Amino acid sequence: MEGSPGEQRGTRALSVPSTAQAVSASVTCARACGLPADDPEVIAEGYSVRVRLRPAAVVTRVVTVGRELRPDPWPWLEREVSVARHLAASGVPLVAPWHDPGPHIADGLEVSLWHWADHDSTEVSAAEFGTVLGPLHEALGSYTGYLPPLVGPLTDISTALAVSSDPTLHRAAAELVPSALSWPRRPLHGDAHTGNVLMTPAGPLWTDFEDVCVGPVEWDLASMTITDDALAAYAGSIDRTRLADCRDLRRLQVLASLLVGHHDDPVLYSRLATHLDQRAS
Repeated sequence: MEGSPGEQRGTRALSVPSTAQAVSASVTCARACGLPADDPEVIAEGYSVRVRLRPAAVVTRVVTVGRELRPDPWPWLEREVSVARHLAASGVPLVAPWHDPGPHIADGLEVSLWHWADHDSTEVSAAEFGTVLGPLHEALGSYTGYLPPLVGPLTDISTALAVSSDPTLHRAAAELVPSALSWPRRPLHGDAHTGNVLMTPAGPLWTDFEDVCVGPVEWDLASMTITDDALAAYAGSIDRTRLADCRDLRRLQVLASLLVGHHDDPVLYSRLATHLDQRAS
């Protein structure tokens, strides 16, 4: 499929692919893998584009906008596939990798392949989220591959620091990043929130392990979608002071994405900056 991954990644210009390019790469990858993909359907657009390769029951992930913060998606997709395979073998309910998930290179883009899971738009309840996070952490605890510390937030913040002079970003990063590097480390989902649990006829399924990392359990409880009901349902112990710091690191990560992506959301920026500035005062 277009030479070795190293060759392709080494020569490819860093840019943000369009949704159309992501679809084209998905179809090219499918055909190279012997999958029918006559009717591709875009089912999600965000940092990544996900394409259902109809009539095959397979979904691709192609990183697009996410390259603004993370220019080389390859290691992220490799870690995601490796951890998802481990969890599937451990019996964790999740959207499982296809039998040859890659990541592959197609049309110069990194493509990973996943089984399609029928699901609806229902959101997992806060209490159920807290309940299913415990077994996920237990299974992640036996993963022996290398995972970098808090790679999602620390990478995004580092990228923003290199291109933005925003005073709140620099002031908060100077405090929070060294602190984060001193926190306990154990395998985590890395981007655990209610949107990354799909509700299916068979029950809730975890998905989106691109940000797998090591860090404190509180990081997987730091999303603003996670309420007190979720915290109460979580089986493990929680350090509330560290949880507050993890939530501020999450705010800083979102602020970094706003600054790097030049997203026009002054209300969100003001809310994040006000909270982080108050922390420093």
